[in-house]
Amino acid sequence: MTDASQSIECLGTMGNAVSLIVPRETLPASTETLHGQSLVSAAGVLLCDHLQSLFRNLSRMTVDDIPHVVQATTHLLMAGITPSQDNLRQADVPIRELLLARVGRYIDDHMLDGDLDIARICRDVGLSRAKLYQLFESTGGVMREVRRKRLALIHRALSESVRGSQRIKEVALNYGFSDEKYFYRVFKAEFGYTPAEARERMQALKLARESSLTECDKL
Repeated sequence: MTDASQSIECLGTMGNAVSLIVPRETLPASTETLHGQSLVSAAGVLLCDHLQSLFRNLSRMTVDDIPHVVQATTHLLMAGITPSQDNLRQADVPIRELLLARVGRYIDDHMLDGDLDIARICRDVGLSRAKLYQLFESTGGVMREVRRKRLALIHRALSESVRGSQRIKEVALNYGFSDEKYFYRVFKAEFGYTPAEARERMQALKLARESSLTECDKL
């Protein structure tokens, strides 16, 4: 953190930086002693993630988003500066959203890893099992989220592939489902039809589309 009213010397290598400028009157007087300090607390790390996410999504934001973004950023900043119970409670929602996004990115990046499990997610993302369970409690657990994402990828793969090009069992195995019966059961529970029916439906749609285009060409 730097105070614009004070001098500071920095030494660094070439790179990019995201800066957050905050009006002095919005901060407590105690922040005057933080000039030149780093926010190394857990809330400070989450604030860093939040700022990087804002930078990546600037082009998608609308005027209506601004008040919510300002509020979430302010709560996270206050929690990072003064991690009191009140500040942490106010920052609870943005912190939860950031943690969910972080876990989601990790899952997406390691979707095809055969050893992707709760222990590994906790270790690499830096969360306790209790916190991870709490984050995904409303959706049935983190591994259910992993399964849901994998099933969606399999559904797309089956829909895009030509019948006979790859066996359904092989597609499922590529995405971490070694038990064929279990895979068929959870696939049907998720989509309401079997993997074979998913492939047949898409083939029927493709044939209908090609037939329609052929008829148009004849006109």
